[in-house]
Amino acid sequence: MEGAQVSRSSKLSLPAGKSDLVFSEISPQIERQSIQVHADGALTVLAVSQEHNFLKEQEVAQNIRDLETEKEATQDKIQLAKNNLNVFKQEETLLARNQEIKGINTGLKTADLKEAADFQRQRLTEIYGKLFEIEKSIKKYENDLNKIIRQLAALHQQKDVSTGEIIVTVSCKEAVNTRVILSYLVRKAGWYPGYDIRVKDVASPLVLQQKANVYQNSGEDWKEVRLSLSTGNPNRNGVNPKLEPWYLRYLSPGVSFAPQNKGYNQSMASGNVLAGHITDANGKPVSYATVQIKGSGTGTNADANGFYKIEGSPNSVVSINAVGYSPTEFQASAGFANIVLQPGSEALSEVVVTGNSLAGRDDEPSVAKSLKGKVAGLVSLPVQTTTSYQPTTTTYEIELPYTVLNDGKNYSVDINEYEIKAAYEYYAVPKLVPEAFLTAKIVDWQELNLVDGEVNLFFEGTYLGNSYLNISGADDTLQISLGRDPGVVVKRVLQKTYSQKRFLGGNKTDTRVYDIIVRNNKREPISIKVEDQFPISTSKEVDVTKLNYENGVLDEPTQKISWQLSVAPGREAKINFGFSVKYPKDRALKLD
Repeated sequence: MEGAQVSRSSKLSLPAGKSDLVFSEISPQIERQSIQVHADGALTVLAVSQEHNFLKEQEVAQNIRDLETEKEATQDKIQLAKNNLNVFKQEETLLARNQEIKGINTGLKTADLKEAADFQRQRLTEIYGKLFEIEKSIKKYENDLNKIIRQLAALHQQKDVSTGEIIVTVSCKEAVNTRVILSYLVRKAGWYPGYDIRVKDVASPLVLQQKANVYQNSGEDWKEVRLSLSTGNPNRNGVNPKLEPWYLRYLSPGVSFAPQNKGYNQSMASGNVLAGHITDANGKPVSYATVQIKGSGTGTNADANGFYKIEGSPNSVVSINAVGYSPTEFQASAGFANIVLQPGSEALSEVVVTGNSLAGRDDEPSVAKSLKGKVAGLVSLPVQTTTSYQPTTTTYEIELPYTVLNDGKNYSVDINEYEIKAAYEYYAVPKLVPEAFLTAKIVDWQELNLVDGEVNLFFEGTYLGNSYLNISGADDTLQISLGRDPGVVVKRVLQKTYSQKRFLGGNKTDTRVYDIIVRNNKREPISIKVEDQFPISTSKEVDVTKLNYENGVLDEPTQKISWQLSVAPGREAKINFGFSVKYPKDRALKLD
């Protein structure tokens, strides 16, 4: 959400006749046609004009010249002090050498040696005192110089952004006490949503803090202002799209698709869409990594095979975060990006927020059952914000005043805070990652009117990392990954006894049978969802036979299998499934 409408008001006592009202320290970045003036009482607005404050610019320029002179003088003081420091150090060296010479000269009388030693001791004491004073003064001068440099940087920024004035000419038939409101639009300002999610333990509800990151570089400071945040974006095209005829054409030679990438290819990285593939140092895909356009509210998650696509310009800075890996940033460019993540030192370095539907499940409460006049399990904590809803936008009126300076930095603004009941469950895909992830499931989250935004996660008082809340990809239930839990061990083991290759005629049959073992090393029972899959044939020459998938639920279109298990403390649960693939013996297939 970019752009801000600024309103200024002032109570005035105006005489009869014509008066000029001057609003100073106005941003020069305003949209001239957006200027509006409202007033109470019997007065007429005759004219509104915008002017640059050249006197202010001259004042800033003079301050810069004064500081440059002070900077040069301070640098001279530092250089003079360093020269004096070198002189005393040379004298110190000379006295030390003379002491060595006199020590080996046996022709000197004892009284002479004593006198020389006393002189050297006295002079060295004076030198050490001078060296200490000079070094102390050099440190002070350097601190003064750094302060001047920072002041110059700030003034140069002010010089680059000149200030303006708006002059409002009004006419009154008689003296009047009135309140004048000036409003205008600035472009170099905006906000994007963010969230803090805090979890005390798996037996407690989670606390969701809805925040806004407000920034502006309009040329004026906003000090102790009332903020109104709208989800509307005037920069987005509001014209409805038109569906054109879809003509099928053969692919040209040389065009290829990455395996299991659901259509991600280099052509997607053109225009405003960036695409890529995320792997570890061994070339294995990194599942569900968080992908964000840095400095914006745009983000997404990679799929189970590490592929992603996201809206962004080719010169955007892309940030990649994944559990167990070091964060990575790179500048996007046209073309398909292959990203290799390095292992990180933190076991819990990231959270992933996704959404999926639980529609039709009997073990989850429906929206109708859970609401009962309000959101089930939802407690709104006291935050001074008024929320209003329009057909296409949501507006948050922030009651507390905030200061947002003209520096382009993000200022965190609290919007709402909720305490939400969550169902905690473990999730594992041992084919990809031999570890279990703890997730929190939230139902009826739609009643919160959340929008896409960055997420900071805190678990048991510890900051775990950041991710992205992708509301557009969520359905009935919002799932929040709390990271890997080493207390739950998941293994996928190939049974060599039943896994073999057989040759018959021009074909061979490859049989694979797996055991999936879940070990609960925790003190409390756990519920865990385990997923795996059967391969899908794309050729008449390749025949896939499903041997078994005991007590699993098979999704036919994707051939994914899911098991819902309950494992007691200190116990194991075992799953067995297998398949066979028949294909020409002179061809090769990757079945791992």
